Amino acid sequence: MTGTAGRRPLVVVTDDRFGDADLERSILEAAGAELVVARCRSSADVAAAGAEADALLVNLAPVDASAIEALGRCRVISRYGSGLDNIDVEAARRRGIAVRGVSGYCDAEVAEHALALLLSCARGLALRDRSVRERLWDLRPFGRRVRGTTLGILGFGGTARGFARAALGLGFREILVWSPHISPARIAEALGGAPATLGVTVRPAGFDELLASADWISLHLPLKAETRGILGARQLAAMKRDAVIVNVSRGALIDEEALGAALAEGALGGAGLDVFSAEPLPAGSRLRSLRNVVLSDHSAYASRESIVELRRRAAENVLEELRPGPLSPAAAP
Repeated sequence: MTGTAGRRPLVVVTDDRFGDADLERSILEAAGAELVVARCRSSADVAAAGAEADALLVNLAPVDASAIEALGRCRVISRYGSGLDNIDVEAARRRGIAVRGVSGYCDAEVAEHALALLLSCARGLALRDRSVRERLWDLRPFGRRVRGTTLGILGFGGTARGFARAALGLGFREILVWSPHISPARIAEALGGAPATLGVTVRPAGFDELLASADWISLHLPLKAETRGILGARQLAAMKRDAVIVNVSRGALIDEEALGAALAEGALGGAGLDVFSAEPLPAGSRLRSLRNVVLSDHSAYASRESIVELRRRAAENVLEELRPGPLSPAAAP
C-alpha cells in the first residue's frame, strides 16, 4: 500500500480520547502506513493537521466543509463511532472522499444500558443509593412493577433489536415497536419464536398509539432532520402520566425543556437519560435537580470489549479504502 507519489500513506488521528493509539498503530504500520496523532479541537485544527493526510481517524473533532476543502490528499475519513454528526458527509463525497463509520460495534452495550436505565427508574435505584449513602433508610414503596406493563420501542435498528431481545424475559404484557420501516416480518426475523414461548405480544404500532399506550418508552433512533425533536411538548403530553422515557440514542431527539417541565409537574413518571442536546450536561440544566431522573454520561456504548472493537474496525476501514481488497494477514490485529 502506497500513498501519493509512492510515499508511505499518512494517517492522522485528529483527536484522541483513548489515551493512546497503540492498537491503531499496530494495524496501520503493519500495512505500511504512518500514523500521527493530533490534538484537533476546531475545524481549523483539522484543516492544518490533515493537509497532507491520506486518511483521517476522527473522534469528536469537527470536520466541516472548510476543513474538508483543506484536505489535499485525503481519500477516507473513518470515524470512531456509528454516527457521523460531526462530519460534513456531503462535502466529503463531493471531493471524492469516502466517509466510514463503525456500525454495530456497541449494539449489545447500548441495549444493556437502556435496560439498566429502565430498571433503575422502575425500582428507584438511584434514589435508594443516595438515601443509603446519606444514612437514611427509606422503605416507602415508590418502585413500580414491570411485569404486565407495556413497553414501547422507537426505532428497530441493532440496539433496539438487542434491547427487545433482552426485555422479553421481564414479563411485559406487550411490546410495541414503531419505526418508519417496521413490519411483523422484521420483528419475527429479529426475535424468532421467543415472544410466543414467553407469552409476550410484540407487534408494530403507530407512533401515536405507542405514545398513548406504553408505560415505558425507549428511544433507538438516529438523529436526522425528521427525528430531531420527535418527542416535543405535544408528544410528551400524549403519554401516560406515569410513563418513563429512556434515551440512549441522541439528546436532540427530545425537547429537553419540555421534558424537564413535564417531569417537574408530575405529567411523566420519570426518565433515564444517557444522551443530551449539549454535552457535558450544563450545570444549569433542570434535569440535574429532578429526583425522578436517572442520568449517565453518554457511556452506553462503552465497555472494554466494545472500545477494542471500535478502534480495530476504524483502522481497518482506513485500510480497506486505501488498499482495495481484503486485509492481508500482516495487517490483522
